[in-house]
Amino acid sequence: MSIRIIVPHRGLAAAKTRLATILHPEERMQLAERLLAGVLLVARQACDDVVVISPSVALEPMVSAAGARLVAQHGMGLNAGLEEARAAALAEGVTTLVVLHGDLPNIGTRDIHGLLDALPSPAGVVIAPDRAGTGTNALAMQPAGAIPFRFGIGSHAAHRAAAEEAGLPFVDLARPGLAFDLDTPEDLARWIELGDAA
Repeated sequence: MSIRIIVPHRGLAAAKTRLATILHPEERMQLAERLLAGVLLVARQACDDVVVISPSVALEPMVSAAGARLVAQHGMGLNAGLEEARAAALAEGVTTLVVLHGDLPNIGTRDIHGLLDALPSPAGVVIAPDRAGTGTNALAMQPAGAIPFRFGIGSHAAHRAAAEEAGLPFVDLARPGLAFDLDTPEDLARWIELGDAA
């Protein structure tokens, strides 16, 4: 089994726009960089093959320093970028894909191992929802082309539907380290107050 973790990212300048009411642009970039660096550190501890897909080539130095590879995204949008990264993975013989968002401040290696351990064999999908239960913060699948990416509003239900349409078993994996993503001022306040317990 060949495993690749893909971390999609819009780039530091474009990240965390919903925090614009409380953070200056430089502060938002610093926070986005800290979050991404943390996710990459954990991802590399769990897997040798980590790729960041992003339209921002400016990420290359920090991605390389983390032991990951940057793939420049050409299409527009999250799902288009992930499909580009998937095409490269399939061409290179990757059998299992894991997608992690780059803003999971409390993620640990056990969370990634939990995703992989929960994967149905020989084929299936694992969906880690956000705290609201509507979004998808992490997604694992085997084979690598098992289902289309359907990130966006209501993505948790959309990914479940995609697995059902493909006739594949799926697992919902609720883990605090995967469920908490930092997007809003309320998220930031919660993280500051609770840290790993957020």
